[in-house]
Amino acid sequence: MYDSRYGFGDKFGSVMDDGYGVGEYDFDYHSEDISEISFHISSNNSYFLQGIRCSLLKLQQQHSHIAFEHSISDGSARSALLISEMIREKKSRTLMVVIASTALLNILSLSVEQRYRDRVVFIATNECSNALLKQIADSPNTTWAKRDKFIPKGTLAALSNREKRICYYLFRGYTPKMIGAILGINIKTVSSHRVSVMKKIGCANKIGLYKTLRVYYGTSVEG
Repeated sequence: MYDSRYGFGDKFGSVMDDGYGVGEYDFDYHSEDISEISFHISSNNSYFLQGIRCSLLKLQQQHSHIAFEHSISDGSARSALLISEMIREKKSRTLMVVIASTALLNILSLSVEQRYRDRVVFIATNECSNALLKQIADSPNTTWAKRDKFIPKGTLAALSNREKRICYYLFRGYTPKMIGAILGINIKTVSSHRVSVMKKIGCANKIGLYKTLRVYYGTSVEG
């Protein structure tokens, strides 16, 4: 049993004997599409990593029809570069599952072009569990189709390219009118995108949005 003081005892401590009870999930499985699941875990917490290893080992034993592979790295900026390259080089029939901190997921969502993120699912370490890993292994195609439900609150992974551009300009202090002129859209469209962004990343107001964006674009709107 892993030390629950680190927050992972309940999630991974009983991985070898709890049977992964996830009766609340109801997904269809289509094995002819995704043939491989590639997990990449980025964490410095040894308890979390040990739990993940046990979970993936059992899932691999239960799903012989899928080729599992996984790699582990720390949460450094170098990890972000490594994972970015892995995403760009991913094979077409592979579902890539990236388990990392919210901050690292945001870096990835901003650094990896949209066209390379086909069949990539981002999961925050604090939201990862046995049930979620089993759900992905049981129904990888459905997981991909419903990937937005796995995107953690507070990350930019769910945003479209236009929404990310609007976020950048908002953070730099541009008004909706200025942004509209730059992007060739009207003010109402800019405001609509801003509301959509706030909903996707779980911000209740403009201050919360600014605080979230500050983590990724810097600490000042100057320059």
